[in-house]
Amino acid sequence: MTIQIVVTFGLVPERLEPTLAAFQELAEHTRREEGALRFDVFRSQEEEHTVVLVEEWADQAAIDLHMKEEYTRAFLGKVDGAFTDPARVHRLVEIGG
Repeated sequence: MTIQIVVTFGLVPERLEPTLAAFQELAEHTRREEGALRFDVFRSQEEEHTVVLVEEWADQAAIDLHMKEEYTRAFLGKVDGAFTDPARVHRLVEIGG
């Protein structure tokens, strides 16, 4: 069974453009990972300073490897201080599944 995750981020308005660019770059790299089945970045229509990641991973090992990648660490450095609050991570479970 795959792991599905939704993560929401509130962005500091003054850091919006470079942070969105950093998310795009992270997505481009992540989509090439063998265990990354889905890694999409969205911006909320209702809250312009909110970014939402929708992810699907083959397993926990794929997530662990992703977090160790150089470009993931570089992303974290680029967005340091760019969030209004901690990211909200939601691991999803199917209702009735």
